[in-house]
Amino acid sequence: MNFGFVLFFFFCFGLALGKQCTNQSPYDSHAFRYELTSTNKTWKEEVLSHFHLTPTDDSAWSSLIPSKILGDQKDEVSWALLYRKIKNPGGFDLPGNFLKEVSLHDVWLDQSSVLWRAQQTNLEYLLMLDVDSLVWSFRKTASLPTPGKAYGGWENPISELRGHFVGHYLSASAQMWASTHNATIKEKMSTVVFSLSECQNKIGTGYLSAFPTELFDSFEALKPVWAPYYTIHKILAGLLDQYVLADNAQALKMATWMVEYFYNRVQKVITMYSVERHWYSLNEETGGMNDVLYRLYSITHDPKHLLLAHLFDKPCFLGFLALQADYLSHFHANTHIPIVIGSQMRYEVTGDPLYKLIGTFFMDIVNASHSYATGGTSAREFWWDPKRLADTLGSENEETCTTYNMLKVSRHLFRWTKEIAYADYYERALTNGVLSIQRGTEPGVMIYMLPLGRGVSKARSTHGWGTKFNSFWCCYGTGIESFSKLGDSIYFEEEGNVPGLYIIQYISSSFDWKSGHVVLNQKVDPIVSWDPYLRMTLTFSSKQEVGQLSSLNLRMPVWTYSNGAQASLNGQNLPLPPPGNFLSATERWSYNDKLTIQLPLSLRTEAIQDDRPEYASIQAILFGPYLLAGHTSGEWDIKTGTARSLSALISPIPPSFNAQLVTFTQESGNSTFVMSNSNQSITMEEFPVSGTDAALHATFRLILKDASLSNFSSLNNVIGKSVMLEPFDFPGMLVQQGKEDELVVSESPKEMGSSGFRLVAGLDKRNETVSLEAENRKGCFVSSGVNFEPGASLKLLCSTESLDAGFNRAASFMMEIGISEYHPISFVAKGARRNFLLAPLLSFRDEAYTVYFNIQD
Repeated sequence: MNFGFVLFFFFCFGLALGKQCTNQSPYDSHAFRYELTSTNKTWKEEVLSHFHLTPTDDSAWSSLIPSKILGDQKDEVSWALLYRKIKNPGGFDLPGNFLKEVSLHDVWLDQSSVLWRAQQTNLEYLLMLDVDSLVWSFRKTASLPTPGKAYGGWENPISELRGHFVGHYLSASAQMWASTHNATIKEKMSTVVFSLSECQNKIGTGYLSAFPTELFDSFEALKPVWAPYYTIHKILAGLLDQYVLADNAQALKMATWMVEYFYNRVQKVITMYSVERHWYSLNEETGGMNDVLYRLYSITHDPKHLLLAHLFDKPCFLGFLALQADYLSHFHANTHIPIVIGSQMRYEVTGDPLYKLIGTFFMDIVNASHSYATGGTSAREFWWDPKRLADTLGSENEETCTTYNMLKVSRHLFRWTKEIAYADYYERALTNGVLSIQRGTEPGVMIYMLPLGRGVSKARSTHGWGTKFNSFWCCYGTGIESFSKLGDSIYFEEEGNVPGLYIIQYISSSFDWKSGHVVLNQKVDPIVSWDPYLRMTLTFSSKQEVGQLSSLNLRMPVWTYSNGAQASLNGQNLPLPPPGNFLSATERWSYNDKLTIQLPLSLRTEAIQDDRPEYASIQAILFGPYLLAGHTSGEWDIKTGTARSLSALISPIPPSFNAQLVTFTQESGNSTFVMSNSNQSITMEEFPVSGTDAALHATFRLILKDASLSNFSSLNNVIGKSVMLEPFDFPGMLVQQGKEDELVVSESPKEMGSSGFRLVAGLDKRNETVSLEAENRKGCFVSSGVNFEPGASLKLLCSTESLDAGFNRAASFMMEIGISEYHPISFVAKGARRNFLLAPLLSFRDEAYTVYFNIQD
């Protein structure tokens, strides 16, 4: 056995045993650290009094001190380099067959796309942000004048993580400029770079941050401090993105000067102490320092940048992945995913196959044992025991930063392997994990965690929705990046004599394929529940009549099936491979070519990743790539009974149903009130905000008893007709007469007449009002009472021969278009005690929902 192998095995195995080398204290969540560093300093000292007490197992390698092996050579940086030479003295061949990323400048999202709308919402937010407020703390640190006012939240002037969001802003604005060529964002981001350059020049050492160097003094002295290198990574990454995507040469100069400063700092630590001491300090979160340094090296080819990148690889974490051990439990997830991304970049720039193995194994174990149906991972910011996810469901699942970073991991793997599984994962995590974090089209309103428990709400998690100018969490930073680069993983190029293009996401967009000499226009029809197909059309435009001979490769996702799938080129059918493969077509594409594909979408269930038999019934429901959530405050039981298929349990909502949705309102005092389903009692409540449970409760479906009239075109058409009222979020139940004439919601009325009402012109004689007369009790009307308060119950009151004005007013309602409406992808699932309205998780705002159901025979 050669010495290199022994050393390598000792290095990896020894480090893999030492989980103490990482930040896995329960106090290491970002949320806790923000509270800790921003409030009580005495509490901070007490809580962190035992921080860094356990030595790392990096000593297993570092104890082989160079003086023992190399004679007089005592430089431990050289020792680190020697390890690499011993491991592979011949070097590595750089891999050259990766798929090529396409430029965001060449991809345009179509305005009909959900992704385009999300991108525009994000652009509006980026344009709201003020340059002086963004760079306020940078100027303060550089002793420059500080016009304007600093932002709050994690960017406030005493936060130890201040400046991190500015780095994300540099990346997001560069990506947004490339995606939209918006002139205002170009001007704003250039001003930010210029302002930061002024700060760096004023300091004069290459250092650039929103906090002083004393935080790094504490970091190197192993004293408690909140992740200073995490922020430096964001700033460096932002500057590199400004250089790569916006051709800002000054940004590259700033980044290289920063790295020179930190190279010298790390060298000083190693010279004064040891390599072990440097790795010991990596107990603190350092973001993707290795990743950004490998990226920088790929541009500069400066060996210092490569060496520094190696020194930020975290051997204690990467070691056990190299040994293919699932040892993730109790690690802080978003501390370590960026380190894996950095190791993937190490493979790309050095060709070392070990780091390809690390990235592949990591993705495998996260997908197999630590992932939810969204594609996301982590609970309360940590990984927990593998295949034990049922215990973790709650309001603090899936830190959204982790989804942003897992998408990067899968993207690298797809480019290396062209395996469909990685593209499928990307689609799942993007659709459910990323598109779910914005609050509709409100700019600057995003979430930190994506709740996945029973009856949870994005608005009622620990953090809830963030605010435009006073949150700036880590997930705000990754959020603005995610929504600025939505076009970056639709298309990938393959170079060669016959250029190839891989289309891995079906998103309405255009792509200027320069090597293929054509512009592709991808148009995807809107996905709806009642017509379960994904239909995509590709057309081409070219400056020349016939383009370059080139190959198109279209993903056949695993969620589709062959029966009903179709593809054609210029009207001629194409043979289709089974799901999990690529449909390939090689042509000289011209402007009159048209390629179409139709993929069936099916409902399916997916069990939670938990190998205990008692949790086998906990399952998510998906429709193609869309994770469906139920409008429910906690109920989750579904009994399959004699149903032989999901289609017998779950049925689509027809498109005509939206026209049947109404909201009944009344004025009382200076306020507007709505008829509402309050815990299955009908009450009057204050007019709600859309996207809330209250808005759902105030929406009812008018069911005409004469089925032939069900497709009415106007609400006025139902005046004089017999109707029933179905609460929006309680499909299958009806409003009916209860005890003491109060109105309740129930599934099966004892008397069919008790749920029927005749919709008549308003008793108050106003043209715009209606009244609801009980079908089985003529002269009795739904009434709110007079001068009622919120929560007042509606009752069935009967008129006397002489109707007074108060009675008439209380029994008259404005009937308006429903506040809520069905999402185009909506279903009704038959539950054990009630039915559930299902819609894509991405469509929820503040409403309560349940993602996993208890589905039993």
